[in-house]
Amino acid sequence: MSGWMTILFMVIVGAFIGAATNFIAIRMLFRPFEAKYIGKWRIPFTPGVIPKRREELAVKIGEVVAEHLLTNEAVQAKLSEEELRAELIVTANELVQEKLAIETTPRELLAQWDMTAIGDTAHDKIATVLKGQLDQFFVKRNELAVKNVLPDVVHEELARKIPAISAQTLAKIGLFTASDAGKLQIKAMIERILAERGKVGGMVGLFLNNDTFVTRMQKEVVKFIGKPETEAVLEALIVSEWQQFSERALLVDVMPIEKQEQFSEQLIAEIMRTVQLEKWMDTPVQDWIRPYEQDILDKVVPFLVDAVLQFASEHSAEVMERLEIGKMVQHQIEAFSLREMEQIVLDISGKELKMITYLGGFLGGFIGILQGIIAIWF
Repeated sequence: MSGWMTILFMVIVGAFIGAATNFIAIRMLFRPFEAKYIGKWRIPFTPGVIPKRREELAVKIGEVVAEHLLTNEAVQAKLSEEELRAELIVTANELVQEKLAIETTPRELLAQWDMTAIGDTAHDKIATVLKGQLDQFFVKRNELAVKNVLPDVVHEELARKIPAISAQTLAKIGLFTASDAGKLQIKAMIERILAERGKVGGMVGLFLNNDTFVTRMQKEVVKFIGKPETEAVLEALIVSEWQQFSERALLVDVMPIEKQEQFSEQLIAEIMRTVQLEKWMDTPVQDWIRPYEQDILDKVVPFLVDAVLQFASEHSAEVMERLEIGKMVQHQIEAFSLREMEQIVLDISGKELKMITYLGGFLGGFIGILQGIIAIWF
């Protein structure tokens, strides 16, 4: 065999051995997936490196991810990014607009949530709750005086408005008295008084100019009504009457038990008529929200996004600790089948692994050249 043929043969053999060795080494990272036995004797290097160290590898990868990659500082830095905030606001606004474009009534929402029984019985439940609250109100306050039942704001409002009530009342009485209808009323009252006095009253009536007397009486009454003293007397009278009324017991003097039941029923019926629950249940939720859509998009959504991001940032360490990121990654890796893991590695590093195989062939061929030269010259 000539020298050149020897070198060529050495190159071919060396390249084949180098490429085959690297190819087998790469394959042995995963294969065989299970240990192989000859009888009871386990064949060396089975299973492959990764299958054999799979649990240790999963634990280490989980630790690396938790301690060096997905750290609390990294999460907080991401949550504080303005770009993330802007993206979340845009996404939330799109979601709100999408929901507002769909008309859904409360009754339909309850049906979607499998809670139709709530809608069917809502009217009766609200009435029952109101009845219970009113019954408790009367039970706790029946022995109290009216002034102790009413809130302070009512007393303050009455004390402030009684003078105005007195002035308005006298003003309306004065207007009526000065009118033609008031004059007729005064005339009829005088005639009734004289008629009640019998003959004496009839005789007095003969000496009086009825129209002139009525006119003078009308003027005097109007003048009396317009005096400040009259207003003060009326105001004092109203205050006195109110104080006497407020001292009365609610149960005994104002609203006995039989009237309380009737009052409760009438009040509840009026509330339910005002609320119009059936109409409310069949009105799309979007109809109530849509007038405030722009405010929701401009103010409410950014506020909620900021609140969520702040909460997530403040509690990120606790959340990540409870999530146990390392164990989560470990379990996910352990859940992969070995074939899937092998395919993932090949998809990511397939070209590089082929280059390693080619490199083995190249080095084997180069070593073959050296061996050929050595064999020829020595």
